[in-house]
Amino acid sequence: MHRILSARNLYYNNLHGFNSPSNVVLKNASITEIKCSFCRKILQTSYLAENLFSARHQSTKTASALRSQKKKVKHKGYKKYGELLEVNHGTMMESKVSISKLHASHLSKLASSPVSLGELHQLTKPLKKTSNIEIDPELLESVKKKILNKNTSEIKLEDDKCALIFTSHQISSIENRFKTKQHIDIVKQSYYDFRKATLYDQRLKDLRYAINEGLTQELDLDMPFSASDKKPLPKSPHAVFRELFVDNSNLDDYDHELMTHFSSLQMQGLSQPLLEDICDDPCLNGEIIVNRDDQIELENKMKHNLNIKKAKKAMNDKRKKMREKRRVAQEVNMKSDKQDLERRGKEEALQRTLAAHIQLLCSLNMVSEGDRVLKYYRQRSLKNTTHPPVKNVKIYNTMLHGYASVGQLENAKELLSNMLSDGINVNAQTFAAIFECVERSHKVDKITVLNFYRQLMEEKGIQLNDLLDKSKFLFDQRETVLGAIRRIEPHFEPIYTPPELDYNCPLMEKLKLNNVENRKGLFISPVNGLLTFDQLKAKGMEQIAMEMKGEIEVQNIAIKDDETSTVRVYRELLNEAENEWRGVIKEAFIRNLSTLKSRSNASHSAITLYPYLKVLEVDQFVEIIMNEITKLVDGSETYSPTLKLLQRDLGVQVYNKYQIEQFKKNGVLQKIENVYEKYCKWYLERHPLDDTGRPYNSRQAWQLLVHQNREGASLDIEETPWSTEIRQNIGKFLYNIIINDVKIDVNLFKPKSKVKKLPAVYKVHRPWGRLVRLELKPHPVLSRLCAAAARAALRLRAALAPTVSPPAPWLSATAPAAYLLTATPLVRMPVYVMSQMKRLEEAPQADLYPVLDSLNQLGEVPWVINQSILDLQLKVFKSGGDKKLDIPPPASSLKLSDIPGESEGASAYKRRIAFNRARADMHSLWCDSLYKLSLANHYRERMFWLPHNMDFRGRVYAVGPHVSALGADAARALLRLARARPLGPRGLAWLKLHAVNLTGARKRSTLRERLEYADSIMDKILDSADRPLDGMGWWKESEDPWQTLACCIEIANAVRSPNHEEYECSFPVHQDGSCNGLQHYAALGGDAVGAAAVNLAPLPRPQDVYSEVAALVETMRARDAEAGVKQAIILENFVRRKVIKQTVMTTVYGVTKFGARLQIAKQLKDIDDFPKEHVWSCSQYLTTKTFDSLREMFTSTKLIQDWFTDCAKLISGVCGESVQWVTPLGLPVLQPYFRRAAPAAAPPDLLQRPCTMKQRNAFPPNFIHSLDSSHMMLTGLHCEAAAVTFVSVHDCFWTHPDTVDRMNEICREQFVALHSQPILENLSDFMVKTYSYAEEELQDGSVGASNKKRVNSLLKKVPEKGDFDIKSVLKSVYFFS
Repeated sequence: MHRILSARNLYYNNLHGFNSPSNVVLKNASITEIKCSFCRKILQTSYLAENLFSARHQSTKTASALRSQKKKVKHKGYKKYGELLEVNHGTMMESKVSISKLHASHLSKLASSPVSLGELHQLTKPLKKTSNIEIDPELLESVKKKILNKNTSEIKLEDDKCALIFTSHQISSIENRFKTKQHIDIVKQSYYDFRKATLYDQRLKDLRYAINEGLTQELDLDMPFSASDKKPLPKSPHAVFRELFVDNSNLDDYDHELMTHFSSLQMQGLSQPLLEDICDDPCLNGEIIVNRDDQIELENKMKHNLNIKKAKKAMNDKRKKMREKRRVAQEVNMKSDKQDLERRGKEEALQRTLAAHIQLLCSLNMVSEGDRVLKYYRQRSLKNTTHPPVKNVKIYNTMLHGYASVGQLENAKELLSNMLSDGINVNAQTFAAIFECVERSHKVDKITVLNFYRQLMEEKGIQLNDLLDKSKFLFDQRETVLGAIRRIEPHFEPIYTPPELDYNCPLMEKLKLNNVENRKGLFISPVNGLLTFDQLKAKGMEQIAMEMKGEIEVQNIAIKDDETSTVRVYRELLNEAENEWRGVIKEAFIRNLSTLKSRSNASHSAITLYPYLKVLEVDQFVEIIMNEITKLVDGSETYSPTLKLLQRDLGVQVYNKYQIEQFKKNGVLQKIENVYEKYCKWYLERHPLDDTGRPYNSRQAWQLLVHQNREGASLDIEETPWSTEIRQNIGKFLYNIIINDVKIDVNLFKPKSKVKKLPAVYKVHRPWGRLVRLELKPHPVLSRLCAAAARAALRLRAALAPTVSPPAPWLSATAPAAYLLTATPLVRMPVYVMSQMKRLEEAPQADLYPVLDSLNQLGEVPWVINQSILDLQLKVFKSGGDKKLDIPPPASSLKLSDIPGESEGASAYKRRIAFNRARADMHSLWCDSLYKLSLANHYRERMFWLPHNMDFRGRVYAVGPHVSALGADAARALLRLARARPLGPRGLAWLKLHAVNLTGARKRSTLRERLEYADSIMDKILDSADRPLDGMGWWKESEDPWQTLACCIEIANAVRSPNHEEYECSFPVHQDGSCNGLQHYAALGGDAVGAAAVNLAPLPRPQDVYSEVAALVETMRARDAEAGVKQAIILENFVRRKVIKQTVMTTVYGVTKFGARLQIAKQLKDIDDFPKEHVWSCSQYLTTKTFDSLREMFTSTKLIQDWFTDCAKLISGVCGESVQWVTPLGLPVLQPYFRRAAPAAAPPDLLQRPCTMKQRNAFPPNFIHSLDSSHMMLTGLHCEAAAVTFVSVHDCFWTHPDTVDRMNEICREQFVALHSQPILENLSDFMVKTYSYAEEELQDGSVGASNKKRVNSLLKKVPEKGDFDIKSVLKSVYFFS
C-alpha cells in the first residue's frame, strides 16, 4: 500500500473538526500530477519531500534506505527557538506568532508557505503513540470475500496512480449526483476526508483490497472483462478520483473554503480536537516511519498489533467498569445525588444569567426584547420538564419594573398572572412594580385597578406600607409608588423599619450598643485635627471623579523630566499612531457590532452578546481598548496573563464602566453623593446621629444615614453581576479588534523603507509545565517605539489604588462597599467558585457584623508616606538598585559573566537559558518596584486610606496591592500613620525595642536586655539616621533594613526633641506573635508543654520554639551517631535553628513530609561546608527527626491535626460534600477545592464533587487561619472602641508607640476570650448537624452503613483537652512582643 508520507504536512493547521470516518484515503501520485496550486507548493518546498516520495516509489530504496533517511533527520533536526509572524498575501484572517522549538525545515517551509501558524507550538509537544485507525470489520470482511474470488494476478498495487476516496455514501452515478447541492457537499466531504485520512493513515494493510476494487462504486466484481465488449465500462475508482480531485478546476476553491472555515472556527474560539491529534503525528516533527518490505513479517506484525489492541481495549473496558462500579458505590453514601447536584447547579446558573440579562435589557429600554427572552425560557420549561423552570422572583420583578417604566399595564397583568399560575412566591417588590405600572399607565380608572391589586396583595399578607419599606427603587420609582398609594389612601405616610445595628455574637458582648462605657473611643475621629469638613468633602468628590474615570495617571519615576528632541520626535510618532488606531478601532467596532447584530437576529439563542456591547458609547469602548493596548505594551516580555484572563479582565472593565453609567442615570450616583457627604461630616466630627447620643462605628453610622434619607434611589439595590461567560465573550470581541485591526508600520525605524503595516499585537504560545499558554505580545517595533517615547506617566486602575477619602463601609455580603462606585468583592475567590458567596448571602446579616466591622475599622485608618524613606529608596533605585536592600537593579545590569558555567558546548546553552531567565526575573522585580515607588511618590503629599477585604478563611488584605502594609520590608517602611500622638513615658522605649526586634538579633533576650542593647548601640542608631547611605550602615545588617532605618530616624528625632515624651510621633510599632499557628493549637488542646514552648505560659525569658526543636533534634542525632547511623554522623554541627525553622513554621499549616524534606534540603545546600552529595539522604533523616520532635513537644497538636484531617477525608470522600464551618465571629467558611470539571455553563463548585485530597490537606491550616483571623478582628474592634489605633498584617499588630501597652493588654484578653469558647466542641456539633446520617440509614445490611457509621462516630470524637490554664496568657509578656 502506497501513500505520500509528506502529505502529512498538508493542511495540518486547516482541517475541519469533523469526526473522522472509518474509511481511509490513500494516494500515490507524482508532484507534477497535483493540480491544486497550494498542495503542489507545499510538496515542492517540504523538507525532503521528493526524497521521501522517491523512496516510496523505487523498489531499490527499501527499509534500510528509510532508516538512513531517519538517521539524517535525527542528526540534522537541530532544534532552535524562533519567533514566527504570519503575513498572508491578502487580508489576514488571523495573525499568530509562535515561540517554539522548531526544526529548521519547519522554518524554511513556513517562510515560503501561507499556512497559518496558529497551532505551530504543538510541534514541540511530546509525541503520542499513534494508534491504527479502526476500520469497520464487517465492511472489510465483505470486501475481502469478494476480492478473494478474483484472480490475485489481476491485483497490481504498483499501478495505482491515485488514492481512493471512501465515504459513508455510495455514489452510483457521479454525473447525476453532481447536479444537486447535496451531492456536491458529499464530494467536498470526501475531499476533506481525503485530507484527514492522508494525515491519519497508519499502514492499514487490510485496505489494500479496497484500494484495488473501489468501495465508492457499485461495481459488479464478478463481471468478466473483455476488450471487445462495446458496452461502456463503469468508471474505475482511480478515474473517479482523478475527475474529482485532479482534473477538477474547483479543487482550489475547496482548499480555500477549507482554510476559511477553519480560520473562522479559530476566530470564534471553537476547539478543534482533531487538530491536536494531527499535531501529535510523528511526521510533523520530521520523523520517518519505517515500513518493512517483507510482506509476511508485516502481516504477522499487523495481526499481533490487532491482538494487542483487542487486549488493551478489553483491559480499558474492565478498568472503566471497575471505576464506574466504585463511583456508584461511593455515590450511595453521598448526601446529595450527583445528577441532582448538576441539575441544581445548572438551574442556579440559568437563574443568575437570566436575571442579569433581563436587568440589562430593561436598563437599555429594550423591554420588548426582555419580554421575548423571559417568555422563551418560561415556555421552554413548560414544554420540556428537563429544562429548569424560571422560579426566581427577582427576574419577574425586574421585568415588571421594565413594563412599568413604559406604562405597559396589560403586559404586567399577563406576567403577574403567569407568576401566580406558576407558583412564584410574589413579594412586596412585585406589587410595588404593579403599582408603579398602574400609576404610569394611561388607565382612566386607576383607583379601581389599584384597589383590586391591594386586595390581592393583602391576601398574600403584604400591606401597603411594605411596598415602600421592603422594596428597593431606582429613578423616581419610590415617589411614583407613593403617589399611587395616595390615590387610594390620600393621607398615607410610610413608616420605615429601622436597620438592625447590634451584634448577636457572644464574643462581642462588651461592645454592644448598650455598653456605652466600653465604646467611648468611637467618639474620637481617626482624622481628628487633620482636616476640615470642606477639605474632606473635596477629597470625597475627588475620589468619585477618579472612580468615574476608572484610572489614575502616576508620574513615572524612571523617566527624566527634561524632554530631548529625540524623545519629542518619538512621542509625536506614538501620538500619530494612537490617533490612527482610534479611528481604526472605532470603524472596526462599528463593523463587527453590525455583523454581531445580524448574527444575533438570525440566532436561535435567546441570550446574545449584542446588547452587552450597547451599554456604552462607541468612544468609551475605544478608550477602553486603547488603555488595554497600553497595558499590553507595559507588560513583561517574558510573562503575561493568558489571553483568556486578559479577555475576562477586559469584560470586567466594561461591566464596571456600565455600572457607573447606570448610577448616573438611575439616581444612585446622586444618592451616594448625598449620603457620603453626611457620612464624611460624621466621620470627622463623630456627632450623635439620633436622640440616644450613643457612639456608633462606621457601619452603624452609614446604616442610620441611609435610613434617615430614604427618598430617591435605594443604595442597597441587588445588582446581579454578568456571568463569567458573558464577560469572557465581551473581552474576546474587543480583543479580536486589537489582534486583527490594530497595526503598526514595522519599517518605522527605517526612514527609506516603504510603509509596511503589520499587527501591533500578536499571539505567543509559551510552555507552561506540561501545557502551552496562549498569551499576547506587542510587536517589537511597538515596544521599541513606546520605550523611545518614554511615557512620562504610568496608568493604574483606580480600583487598585488607595482611596483619597474614607472608604464606604461594608454593610452586608452583597451591598457595595470599599470604593464608592467600583464593585469590590467582599471575599477574594476564583471566578468559578460561587458556594462561599451563596453561604454568605444566606447567613443572617447580623451574624456578619463583627467581620464587616473589622474590615471597616482597618479601612478607616488614614495613612501618609514616609517621605525621608521614599527619597532614599528613590535615590537607590535611580542609581542602579541594591539587592541586599530589596531595591531591585535593572535587568540591563546583569552580564553573562555573572552566571557561572562554561562558555562552550551544551553547558553554554544552559548558561544562556539561565541568563535569560535571570534577566526576566530581574525585569519583573524592577517593574514591581517601579510601580510601588511611583505610586508612593504620587501620594507623597497626600493623605490616603487603604480599603480592605478578605479571603474565604477571613484573613484580611488591603484591596490595592502596590501601597500596602502587607508588602515587603521596603513597602512597609514607606507607611506612616497620618495621625500623630505624643510618645508619653514609655513611647521612646518601645521605639528602641522595635528597632532591636526588627534586626532579629535578640530573640532570646528579655525586654530589659533588648533595651540595654539598644542604648549601647545608640551611636550606630543615630549614625544610621544621619548618614544612611554613607555612614557605618548598621541598619543594613538588619533582617528588615528599611523599617529599621525608618525607626532609627524616628528615634533620632525623638531623642533630639526638647521633651521626648511630648514628641508627636506617627511611626507604627509592631508586636508579632510567636509562631502563631502553634499558639492556637496549644490553646485548643490545652497542651502545657507546647504552650510554654510558644510563649503562652508566663516565663521570665522568651522561648524560641525553633531553637527548642533544633536542640531536641540534636539530642536524637547524637544518640543515633553513637549507634553508627551514617546520616547522623554526617550531620554533626549542622543541626541548626535556620535549617529546621521553615519546617517547624509550616508544620502547623499542613506541610507534607516531602515538602518538609525539600525545605530542609534547600537549607543544607546553602551551607558551604556541608557535603553536597549527602544533601538528599540527610534531609530525609532530618525531616523524620523534626516531625518526631514536634510530635513529642506538641502532643495535642498532632491529635487535633489528625482529627481535622480524618474528618475532612470522610466528609469529602464519603458524604461528597465540601468541608465547611463557622468561625467564632460568625463567618461561614467553605473550602473551595473541587475536582477538575469539564467546561460547563455553571460554575464547577455547583456541579462537582470536592477533591478529597485537597480538602483533607487544607482543612487543618485553614481552620487555624480562621482562628488567627478571628483573634485579630477581636483585637482590632476592641482597640477601636478604646480609641487605640490598630493595624494588622495577619499576626503582626501595629499601633502608636504610646498605646503599645494598651494594645498588648487587649490582644491577650481577646485571645483568652476566644479560646475560652468551646471551639472544637462547637465545630463537632456543627459538623454532626451538617454531615451526620440519620439512624435509619445506619442499619446493618443497608448500603454503605459501615462508612456512614464511621462518619457519625468520628465527627463526635473530639480530642481530649490538656490542663493548660488559658488565663495564664494574660500574664505572658512574650505572647506578642
